[in-house]
Amino acid sequence: MPDSVILIVEDESLVGMELKETLERYGYLVPAVVQQGEAVPEAIVIHKPDLILMDIRLKGFQDGIETAYMVGAEFEVPFVFLSAYSDDETLARALGTKAYGYLVKPFDEKTLRTTIELALHRSREFHDRDHQDWYRGVLERFPRPVFLTDLYGRISFENAAARAAFNTAEAARTGTALHLLFTEPATMTDLLADAAIIEAGKPAIRRSLPLKTGKGSITLEIAPLHDGEGKPSSFVVLVCVA
Repeated sequence: MPDSVILIVEDESLVGMELKETLERYGYLVPAVVQQGEAVPEAIVIHKPDLILMDIRLKGFQDGIETAYMVGAEFEVPFVFLSAYSDDETLARALGTKAYGYLVKPFDEKTLRTTIELALHRSREFHDRDHQDWYRGVLERFPRPVFLTDLYGRISFENAAARAAFNTAEAARTGTALHLLFTEPATMTDLLADAAIIEAGKPAIRRSLPLKTGKGSITLEIAPLHDGEGKPSSFVVLVCVA
């Protein structure tokens, strides 16, 4: 992930500078090389890194593993350990910190880059998953029926109010096209296409559609959800009885 900000924690100046040059050659941003664990929290606040490369053996009052415990308690920043040691005791201590990787010195540049990319990818996955779980938890308690769909209108989530309104069991409609609830499926396709181009902060698309069950119509409010690049990745559909 080019342009990711990586903080290096390494007490040997020469090693730290060589590592910094290597990472910058691959397109990463390295704002600082920190030499003591005690200075890491301030560096995180200032530089807001996406990843920390942490040497285990550090000079000062705390080593890299103790620093990792401190960082994990205060910040949501992934880290990868660097160490010339791979003994059982060191590994056991490192495992307790939930590190995203462990590189044993000396390591080659390919291994370094691969480990960094995997750590960044895993970190983003966990972050997105946590955010999604939180978002769905909020929607589950929302008083109006709500659906989440993919870009094709396939249902990925319906909250308790939606299940009650449409008399379905939990997750019964997951994977089913929202279009199938209505007598005019093509109209739903057009609505999703219009919703996909809504700019952030603009009103949602609003339209009433007749239900396939013949029990009247419902009004839909449809808005896109965007990914990290600002592109539409899914839709949120709010429902109210017409």
